[in-house]
Amino acid sequence: MSGLGGSTHTVSARVGARYQVVIPKDVREALNIRPQDTLLFLVDGDMVFLRPQPASFTEALLGLHREIWPDPDAWLEEERGAWE
Repeated sequence: MSGLGGSTHTVSARVGARYQVVIPKDVREALNIRPQDTLLFLVDGDMVFLRPQPASFTEALLGLHREIWPDPDAWLEEERGAWE
């Protein structure tokens, strides 16, 4: 399996007696997972999403929803002008 990034694939792994799961090689490579990395699990109903924890949540969220306010300085000036 190649090209995991950007597309949906199904990969199975067995849960061991101590509830441990070995992350398949293709998934480790696609997500650049290394030993001692911390992973985040997002549980949504009966689905689980797995991703590496970012080194900095601030950096990871920087620019999120940029399309809503493409120019925050112009928006702020417009809002300030509305109060004058």
